[in-house]
This record gives sequence, structure tokens and C-alpha cells, in this order.
Amino acid sequence: MKITISNYIQIADAPSFFVQEIKKSLTMQNPEYIEKIKRGYWTGNTPETLKFYHNTCEGLEIPRGYARKLLFLAREHGIDYQLIDRRRTLLEVSFEFKGMLKPFQDQAVRDVLSRDQGVLEAPTGSGKTVMALKNIAERKQPALVITHTRELMNQWQDRIEAFLNIPQAEIGVIGNGEMCIGKRITVAIINSLYKVADQVAPRIGHLIVDECHRTPSRTFTE
Repeated sequence: MKITISNYIQIADAPSFFVQEIKKSLTMQNPEYIEKIKRGYWTGNTPETLKFYHNTCEGLEIPRGYARKLLFLAREHGIDYQLIDRRRTLLEVSFEFKGMLKPFQDQAVRDVLSRDQGVLEAPTGSGKTVMALKNIAERKQPALVITHTRELMNQWQDRIEAFLNIPQAEIGVIGNGEMCIGKRITVAIINSLYKVADQVAPRIGHLIVDECHRTPSRTFTE
């Protein structure tokens, strides 16, 4: 079996029973359909289930976040696999983090850094932005921070200047009438980024999404 990881996972030459198990795992009831049934609404254009996979001529495409579980299942079933990692890694850039983390923040950052991807969840006022900036400094990759409002974009610019010692003029900005990709870090408003994502992506090695509970929306996902 061949597993290729890029923006998504592509599986080729997998046993049919294994493919079916993955499809079953990535098929879920549609909450919108259930809600319409409860309310007695018409469901004609609402699918009963949601399927988070695609069949292609090259094989099965599934979300990249499923990687850890996929490898666990392959080992559990004794399936040999070849792993091809095509995720983007750019030349390292230097950051100087000037903050002092509290013990719980330091632990959270270490937990995040121990994984390739994930979600940092913490209460309001706990310093998620500062923890994210520490994470950016440790990753040493050109970073993109995605926000959904101008106010948040401005806040990130201020924090980047304060905690990473990067002048405002060197911070890339996409939004509010600007389109400039920074050499080390860029902050973008999603509606503006959406239009130029293909130009931006090749120059980014690390992605931070602020208020990531918004990512199921079509604009964020695409």
C-alpha cells in the first residue's frame, strides 16, 4: 500500500477491506439532515450522511488530519505501506521570541510542538496568541496567520512586533487593501486570502488559523 501525504492523504494499492473500513470511519450522519427530520422539513436536497473521502483514478483521497489513525489501522491489520511525505518544508527563517511563558503556556507549547498538526484550545485570556507566536518561533518556517476580521489582523501585527521583534514594515499583510507576503510572517484576512491563496501557498511552511472553529465554512476550507 502506498500512502502519500501532501495537502491531503492519497492511498493507493490498498486491500479492498481496508479501503471500506476507512470509508466507513469517514462517513458520518449529517446534523442538518437530522435537524430537518426532527422539525418535519423537506430533506430532498440534504444528504443523509457526510462522506469525508473522494474516490479518484489514483486511489482514495482523505483528510490529512486522519494520518495518525490511518497508520495505526495499517499496523493493526499488518498491512505493509510505503509512506511518501510531500508536505511543504521551506528554508528555515530566524525568529527571536521575546516573551516569558507561564508554566501552563510552556506546557501547552511543548505539547503542540510534539505533533505535526493539531488544535490549541484554551480559555479566553490565557494567551493563545503568545503561545502561537512561540510555536512559530520554534518551527522556524515562513508562517501565515489566518484571521477573519480586520481587528484581529491588527492585534496579531501588534503582538508579532512585540513578541517576535519584527517591525510592522516587515510583517506581510493580506487584507485591508494590501497584498504583501512577508519573508518570515504574514497575517491575512480570510476573505482577501481566498482570492490569492494559490500565490501565497508556495511561500508558506507553517500555518496558524485563529479561531479555528470557523474552518468548516466553505471559504476557510477552500
